[in-house]
Amino acid sequence: MRSRQFGQSSPSPIRNGLLLLFLIVSVVGVIFFAVLLPPAAGQSGSADAELLTKQIDFILKMNSAFLGFLGIIGALLTWFFKSNLEDAKKVASEMVRKELNEHITVRVKEEFRYWEMSARTERVVGQTLVSYYLPEGQAEPPECLSLRRRGFRQVSFCSRLEEVRRLADTDVVVLDCQNWMKSPTEKVVQLQKGWLVEDSETLVKAQIDGLRALLSQHAVLVVYVRGNVSYLNESKFERAYVLPANNQVTLLGHVVNGAYVAHSDRVEHRPLS
Repeated sequence: MRSRQFGQSSPSPIRNGLLLLFLIVSVVGVIFFAVLLPPAAGQSGSADAELLTKQIDFILKMNSAFLGFLGIIGALLTWFFKSNLEDAKKVASEMVRKELNEHITVRVKEEFRYWEMSARTERVVGQTLVSYYLPEGQAEPPECLSLRRRGFRQVSFCSRLEEVRRLADTDVVVLDCQNWMKSPTEKVVQLQKGWLVEDSETLVKAQIDGLRALLSQHAVLVVYVRGNVSYLNESKFERAYVLPANNQVTLLGHVVNGAYVAHSDRVEHRPLS
């Protein structure tokens, strides 16, 4: 809407409505008061019938005038609301546009935050080196293939500790005791009521200690076995980068979490240039 010159502003629709309402009430009051007035004094003398006839004629004339006045008021109301319809449309459009812009702005900020978090996650994953160690393994198990598809920078399959030793820059090491086989039909690690039996516990403990002696300070060790390893409950593991995983879902999640831990540790201990 173009602004008026000389500093004049358009009259308020509310003020116009109040003035119009006051005019209607005033005119209706005048007409009602006029109807209640008796005829002129000279006409109220001898004949009651003539007086009654004149009063009825007076009422009919006032009724016609009132109906005409109602028509004028209806036209004024129509003009008033029609003249302010465009202003109402503009005000409503501005309100809708303002609410829509605010909603879109909030939504865009939320989506950008989610995208930024996802991008940061994938950037760390894309920089992480993973060593998948299956003692005496002959072929890569499905879990190793799942890690490859996750998008890590590199997933190296190892079947001997010496192979892990050569990967000095690895960030996360998976010790796969779940697929560790004594024979094609018998697993090395045996469970009893959810816990590793004594012989299995000894074998897993030896593998954990051997890997921890090889790994760098920032590397994370994920022990994959469907059972509880009592050795990991010792106090020396409270601050160690060691995570147990008992199924494929937790294995993948812990390797990603380990990538974050290793990345943060590298950044914290990176020498200043």
